[in-house]
Amino acid sequence: MRGRRIGICSRDPDYAASLMMALNRMSGGAIEAVVYSRPEVAVKCRVVQEPDLILLDGFPDPEGNEEDPVRAASGWSRELGVPVVAMTEEPSEQGTLFKYQSVRGICREILGKLQSERKSGMQRSGCIAVFSPLGRCGKTTLARALAAAEADRGGLYIGMEEYPDRTVRSEVLYQIKQRSPDVYEAVAREIVTEGGISCIHLSGMYPDLRDVQKEDLEWFHAQLLQPERYRTLITDVGAAALAGPELLACYDRIYMPLPRGEGVEAKLRQFREYMRERKQGEVLRRIVPLELTAEVVERGDPRELLSGLSA
Repeated sequence: MRGRRIGICSRDPDYAASLMMALNRMSGGAIEAVVYSRPEVAVKCRVVQEPDLILLDGFPDPEGNEEDPVRAASGWSRELGVPVVAMTEEPSEQGTLFKYQSVRGICREILGKLQSERKSGMQRSGCIAVFSPLGRCGKTTLARALAAAEADRGGLYIGMEEYPDRTVRSEVLYQIKQRSPDVYEAVAREIVTEGGISCIHLSGMYPDLRDVQKEDLEWFHAQLLQPERYRTLITDVGAAALAGPELLACYDRIYMPLPRGEGVEAKLRQFREYMRERKQGEVLRRIVPLELTAEVVERGDPRELLSGLSA
C-alpha cells in the first residue's frame, strides 16, 4: 500500500526540504512527503499522483489575503478540492499544525487528520450521489447496495441514469420544474419496489434530465427530506445526464466507483482538472473514490460492495 502523499508548501524552502526528508525517514512508509513551490502547483503535476493533504505555511488565500492562515487553508481547500492544513508559528486549537513541534508529533497529527477526513467522508448524509466519469464501473450496482442498506431507515433510490434499462414514464420532472406542491404525492404514486428497495426513475430520456438545473434538485430534495417522508436519498447519476458539474454540489456525499485497469488514474486526473476549471473544488472534497473489481461488481453482494466505504 502506498504512503499517503503530503504536499508541503512553505515560503521557507529550507524548512520545507528538511521537513520532507524527516517525514519520509520517520514515517516508515506511511507518508510520502513532497515539496511544492506554491499550493496550485500541487494539483497540476499530471505525471504523478495528487496529494492526499497539503501543509500550508506562510501563503495567502487564493484572493491574496494574508492575515489569517486558517482562512487561507480553507480557501485553498475549496479551490483545489484537497484537504489543506495551515502550519503556524505558535500552538493553536483551531485545527492548525504547530510547525516547530517534533517531527514525530507532526507525523502523528498528519495521519490523524487524514483518518478524520476519511471518517467524515464516510458519514451517511441526507443526499448521496453515486457518480463516475468512467463507464462499466459498477455505479448502478453500488447505488442499489447503498439504497438497500438504507431501506429500513427511510432510504429512496432515485434513478437519473442516461440510459435506464426500462421504459420510464414519469410526471415528476414536470412537477419539479413547476415547483408543484404535489410533487411528493407524484413520487409516492410512481415508486416501485425492486429487490426490497424503494425506487423512482425520473426519466428514460437523458435530454429531459439535462434540463434539470441545480435549483431544481435542491428544491426537490427539500420536498423529500422532511419528517415522515425520507431520511436518505441515493441518486444514481449518469454522466451524460448532467447539465453541468455544479449539479453535483446538490449532494452531501458523492461515491465514485472506479474500475481497475490502465488509464483509470489519468482519466480521473482529467476529470478533477476539469472540475477545478469550473470552480468546483468544493465538490471534489465530497467525492469518495471506491475501487471495485469486475468480480465484486458481478457478484453484487451489498456487504462486499460497501465494505470499502468503512475500511
